[in-house]
Parts: sequence; C-alpha cells; structure tokens
Amino acid sequence: MRWIALVGALLAGLAGGAVVAPPAARAGCALLVVWHDRAYVGFRGGPIQASPGGIPVHGAEQPGCNDTVGANEGPTRIAARSIDGVPSEVAIVAEGHSMLGWGYFVEAGRDETRGCSLGGPVQITGPARAGLGLLNVSVDDTTVRLRHLLHGAAQIFPDGHTRFDGLSRRGFPYIAEGQRVRVDARFCKVPGSIGTKIVARRISPAGPIVAPSTAEDVLGADWRGRPGIVSRTTRGHALAAAIVVLLAALGIGTALVRHRRRSLPPGTG
Repeated sequence: MRWIALVGALLAGLAGGAVVAPPAARAGCALLVVWHDRAYVGFRGGPIQASPGGIPVHGAEQPGCNDTVGANEGPTRIAARSIDGVPSEVAIVAEGHSMLGWGYFVEAGRDETRGCSLGGPVQITGPARAGLGLLNVSVDDTTVRLRHLLHGAAQIFPDGHTRFDGLSRRGFPYIAEGQRVRVDARFCKVPGSIGTKIVARRISPAGPIVAPSTAEDVLGADWRGRPGIVSRTTRGHALAAAIVVLLAALGIGTALVRHRRRSLPPGTG
C-alpha cells in the first residue's frame, strides 16, 4: 500500500520528532486511524492535549498493517473519542493516543533550529504533501540550488516559529495534499549529517486553496485492502478466460465424438 512506503520514508527523517512510536505488534507500520474519510496520525506535544471528558466518536478504523509480501489485511474498527475544545476534524483520541488530522500542523514550543548551525535563506515553490511533522515540497522553483532531494522533493521542517499565511482550517494551520505553496526558509546544518535541514519560517499559498484531503488522497486507493487473488488473476482477462474455456470445451467435444465412433458397430457395406 502507498501509505506504508510514505510513512516509512517520513519516519526515517524524523529522529527526535513529535511522532508517536507504533505499538510493538505493528512495528512495521505507523499508528494511523481513519474517521469520516479523514486520515489521522499519532502525535504528542503541542497545544492539543487529550482530556478525559471527550465524547465517543463512532466509525473510526485502523488500516491493516500490510507490510509483508502477500498480506491483505482489511481495516479494523476501533474505539475513539473527541478532545474537549478541539474539533474532531482536527484531532481525536484512539488506541490511547492523541491523533492529529493529516495535514494539520501543531508545532507550538518546537524549535527545529536547536542543535544546528543556522545558514542562509531560501525560497521554495511547488506542490506539497504533508508528512509526519514535515512537509514535502516538489520543487518547481527555488532561489538556491538544492541537493539531496527525495524524488525531486525538498523536506521542509516547520516549527513553533513558522508562520502560516492563508493556510488554515478550524483555527489550525492546515495544508492539503497537492496544495501549491511558497516556503520562505533557512538552511540549518546539523553536525555530522549529510545535507542541510530546511526549516520553514513562513509558508503561504502559491495557488488556489485545495480541498481537504481524503483518506484515499493520503493512504492510496487500496487502503481498505487489495482485491482477492481470484479477482486479481481474472480482472482484465475475460477474453483470455473465455478462449481457454472454449478450447477446453472443443477438446472435450472432440474426445467424445472419437469415443462414440469407436463404439459404433462396423458398417455392413
């Protein structure tokens, strides 16, 4: 599934970040939840804190952890509840964790420049994909040549000092999948690292505001599980299957005719 590769790549770039580690039983996959066709990811810290007074929210599902060859696990219904004072679209509680809606950024108190040497400015423009505490921006334009891109995308790290202009929902910074953005940032060199971290100082829209992301936008079309082996084998091959059946029928028919001829009495002339 697309989300496994996505989450794996993002986790690799988030050492020391604000992401909740997945339970041991699901070590290969991050903790993700889908509710009302929205994806949520586990987090800790920031201004949103779970409270005991939240009311149940029904219909939450945890996608299957299909991180092994041949796995085809469907989603599982799980218990979830709201967080007092926070719209459920922004965050809920599930599996004992606070879950932040994918695309929302809650970075209060976080400083991505801590422990690194601050460098010069850079402005990057392109379509964005939200991540786990970071933003991947496919580089259409940049004021400084960038190295160490991931499939043509720069990894941008927002923090508590990042200003989001014109990009918010429900009172919280929000960036939908594919939203074209302009990022004003600073380079930040971490001792001993390869490449330079890019820390956002201002993020603003560089195109029309994109509609909120659905679970399919984030996790891929097959997040509910892939079709069964039989349907995968025959899908798109109806003509070939029909030909095989026809040939088999002709073979059986020919054999029956030959058998019938051999069983008839010889002619009398």
